[in-house]
Amino acid sequence: MNRELLMLVDAISREKNVERDVVFGAVEAAPPRATKKLYQG
Repeated sequence: MNRELLMLVDAISREKNVERDVVFGAVEAAPPRATKKLYQG
């Protein structure tokens, strides 16, 4: 995985006091959601 992405996830996790797995889940879910919103109508 991209080193910068891992560093970003780690920083967000520490800053917001959220589990890394939760942040990874949000990062994984973001592109499909954005695409759906963009092309929905």
